[in-house]
Amino acid sequence: MENKVRKYLDHYEAEIYTSYTDEDNCSFKIYRENTADNQEVFVAKYSGDKYINIIDDVYYYEHDLNNVIIEKVQEGETVYVDEDLWSDIYMEDEFIDLYEEEHEEWEDEDE
Repeated sequence: MENKVRKYLDHYEAEIYTSYTDEDNCSFKIYRENTADNQEVFVAKYSGDKYINIIDDVYYYEHDLNNVIIEKVQEGETVYVDEDLWSDIYMEDEFIDLYEEEHEEWEDEDE
């Protein structure tokens, strides 16, 4: 993981995992599922939620998940993102851009 991404996560006291072996250690999960008619959808929900809420938790387009991931990181969550999905939506690049936009403000806060 890029150093700027690590700094961004550290600032918000958040973690991102992309290995399915770490899925159970996360408070929020984002992953792919298939519908009964074999359409791919994306689920974004808290790990403690027993059921999937179709209205709140299911996304048809993967690009809609960028903001969800950023929001959960900024809330300090430990987030699991399916490894292929993480790559497909260029989240590492997104966090690098966010770090470059925000890190100077953090330094001003520390002074």
